[in-house]
Amino acid sequence: MKSILMVSMGIALSCHTFASERRSLEDILEIAYKNSPAIQSSEHRANAEESLISSSAAMDDPVIGISTLDRNVKTRYGTISQKIRFPNKYFLQKKAQSKRADSFKSNLDMTRLMVRQEVISLYYSIYSVQKIMGLTRANMQAVKDFARIAEKKYAAGNSTQGDSMKAHLELTQLELDLINLKQEEDSLQEMLKAVVGEDSFESLNLVSLKLPVPDFDTNFITGSDSKLESEMLQKSPKIKAQVSVVKESEYRSKLAKWEYAPDFQVQYQQRLAGEPVDSHIFSVGITIPLWFWKKNSKSSAANSMKMAQEFKLNDVTRRLIAKVRDLSGKVESGKKTLKIYETSLIPQAQGAYNSSRAAYRASKTSFLDLLDSERSLYRVKKGFYKSLRQYIGYVTKLETQLGFTVSDMNFKNEVR
Repeated sequence: MKSILMVSMGIALSCHTFASERRSLEDILEIAYKNSPAIQSSEHRANAEESLISSSAAMDDPVIGISTLDRNVKTRYGTISQKIRFPNKYFLQKKAQSKRADSFKSNLDMTRLMVRQEVISLYYSIYSVQKIMGLTRANMQAVKDFARIAEKKYAAGNSTQGDSMKAHLELTQLELDLINLKQEEDSLQEMLKAVVGEDSFESLNLVSLKLPVPDFDTNFITGSDSKLESEMLQKSPKIKAQVSVVKESEYRSKLAKWEYAPDFQVQYQQRLAGEPVDSHIFSVGITIPLWFWKKNSKSSAANSMKMAQEFKLNDVTRRLIAKVRDLSGKVESGKKTLKIYETSLIPQAQGAYNSSRAAYRASKTSFLDLLDSERSLYRVKKGFYKSLRQYIGYVTKLETQLGFTVSDMNFKNEVR
């Protein structure tokens, strides 16, 4: 018993070592947007694809060389040649690369939304765990008070020794719960630090706060699937990325068909030494699509890839709409659950606990009834914070999939 009490005291003391600086959720999001390794990686990849747009429409490097013509008298020429593709091929290559870059930009937006989801979920998870830890400590103090009352009643002959033993058993269970909660909180703090990407980021102390329950507006996602699909085509980064991939495959399919068009080879030769003095040669070559089966296979492959991407877009859209509908239902359910906790369950459990405590002091009820009411109140309050944590998880997941907010969790540097 002493060792467990020492551990619980250590946990209680460690909770006062949090950073004195209190950071708001908005501040943490701003730090994450700047420092998150996931965002930085996605941003550099998008920049790389953006940089390739201009190069995709550029001609190949010219070739220079020296040639010798031997006609009794040797003549040496300086040669420069340039391959020029059919003009429409450059246009299609640039368009395809531009759409590829757009898909990576959408992936960057999706990464930012996922980081937002993780930060908000972890923030509320830390808040919920710390609130439950506070409830557990308060409950431990209440049980200690019960134990003292039980001991006094036993000394006066008004109760059995079993009441005191039950109190100490309950206290031990709460101490074990506190140890597990502390371990969970440490894990959440480390996960948040990893997501934020700031080495100097310190642990959060949110136990003294009272975070509001974010409101959820169902008007954003009501209506038919076609209306929701139209909205998500404009705003959901996941669908926008797939649309860009489809557009890229369409341009590459067109490009494959244009491979039948000839390319050109331009060459100029200028005399460097030998006779005749004013000798220079200009020539133009044109490719002949003789090995047509090679181009046929490339064109067929490009067309099949286009069709595959179109089916994938359709599949992603349908699955996403189904997921949004599912998350929307869970969010609505979670909102109602929290309302029931706040308006009914917690007040009822608190009233039952206060009544049992007063009745036990007046020796009008048993110690077991008192413990039952204490456990019920503790369980109900824990249930509220667990439900809040789950509700926030559903809301942020829904907003990530949609690509826009459906709650009042709007921040000045929010992802758009």
